[in-house]
Amino acid sequence: MPPADAIRSRTETPAKSSPSGAAATSATARSGSTATRRRSSSTRSTAASASSERTHNNSPATDRKRAVTADDMHHEYEFGGPVGVMAMMTLFPCLFYYLYVCLYFYDGRLARPVDPSTLTGPGGWIDFVKLVFRLVVTHAAPTRKATTLYFSLISLQLLLALIMPGVQQRGLPVSSLGGKTLVYSCNAYTSLYATIAIVGALHYTRVFNLADIIDLYGPLFTIAQLSGFGLAAIVYITGERYRMSGNIIYDYFMGSSLNPRLGSVDLKMWAEIRVSWMLLFAIAMAACAKQYQTYGYVSANTALFAWGTGLYLNACAKGEQYIPQTWDMNYEKASFGWLLSYWNLAGVPFSYAYSAIYMATHDPKTYSYPTWFVVQLFILLTVSHGLFDVAMGQKSYFKAKQTNTFIKRYTFPQIPGTEIENPKTMKTITGTDLLIDGLWGILRKPNYTFDWFQAVVWGLSAGQGSAIPYFYPLFHITMLLHRNARDNAKCARKYGKSWIEYKQKVPYTYIPYVY
Repeated sequence: MPPADAIRSRTETPAKSSPSGAAATSATARSGSTATRRRSSSTRSTAASASSERTHNNSPATDRKRAVTADDMHHEYEFGGPVGVMAMMTLFPCLFYYLYVCLYFYDGRLARPVDPSTLTGPGGWIDFVKLVFRLVVTHAAPTRKATTLYFSLISLQLLLALIMPGVQQRGLPVSSLGGKTLVYSCNAYTSLYATIAIVGALHYTRVFNLADIIDLYGPLFTIAQLSGFGLAAIVYITGERYRMSGNIIYDYFMGSSLNPRLGSVDLKMWAEIRVSWMLLFAIAMAACAKQYQTYGYVSANTALFAWGTGLYLNACAKGEQYIPQTWDMNYEKASFGWLLSYWNLAGVPFSYAYSAIYMATHDPKTYSYPTWFVVQLFILLTVSHGLFDVAMGQKSYFKAKQTNTFIKRYTFPQIPGTEIENPKTMKTITGTDLLIDGLWGILRKPNYTFDWFQAVVWGLSAGQGSAIPYFYPLFHITMLLHRNARDNAKCARKYGKSWIEYKQKVPYTYIPYVY
């Protein structure tokens, strides 16, 4: 555990001048937002003392003494630029509403016009769009009960993030803050089990019926979407300005503030774990409650999905202390704009839960599997998750040791093999080391492989009666392939010939001897 003076909440300190810290500072990243305006913490101080004394409480301010570097500049558009991001912000909400209508009003089938051959004729596409719109307006409009439920869950997560015990972790040097580091309170693990205890008690005492989440899915999703759009707008208007493109649509999508905070809570890290995965797990458990109240038992398929989401949430929570050292937190341009705000508050929990929604609204007999097959799915899911956890643990432990930020935590489960002492590494032309040991000596992306295996089981849990539960594994593989392409291009630019050598040492990305 770091000394007390090194873990004061929201305090920035100069980065340690270690080789690994320098390498982390110079790294390029996937996405992020940058501040071009920061006030000095004291107008009476010299430029040097102001630089050392400034805290994150002054985040809207700017350090006018800091020279503008290449990291402060917008270089290129991603996601198709303004046109591409506008399409995403328009089409994804429309797609999710369409799938909601299919699940709740078309028995999980992909709905289409009565006469798909005509655009304006009776029963054609225009009539179909109007019908879907009417169903959404009628059944998915926000209600008082849904609004109270959603913001109660969100407020609970914010409160727990502020008060629950945990560890204090330092992030990597942040370019937008002049190479300083931020402190993060990592208490998602204790918050998770506090949430389970609180919600469980409320459900048991009938103060709150967990199954209501299934009945209120439409209104809840609308409130979540509005919250995602709204929070992104608030952060864009009130936050820092860093690495802006100058196009308001693109900058709103990608975000302007790299490290937005509410008190001691980093909103980016909070939304990633406390909101998205916590809400998804709540929906999974709500499906179990709904099924039990309707049929008198919880099917093996529904239990399988709940088991999978619980494992994933627990893994995210117990490894939270590794997140501050990631590229996402210290540089990524997809800061807290629409991309992260919308997907964490609405997209992830409500679209990844399609399997749970389908099972909660259908007779378990219509999608049940033979016992032997369900057992195999449980084994595949559990083993895949274990290997995913090991892969993430090996890389995270390696990075934490490099940056001298490793904190030993006794969270459950502690899977053997996650901590490799004296691992085999490869020195690059930048002076940094690449891990070529453990699972990372076999595959370049072992975490992606086992992450996707879990996603496939989540889809399979709902049977073959509908294609909609397979949205998550299909979307997830597309996202992983895209992200791998971005990572590969970034590393090729950063490491040059060393990246070619690394790919020769670890030739396979996802599956040994195949790909």
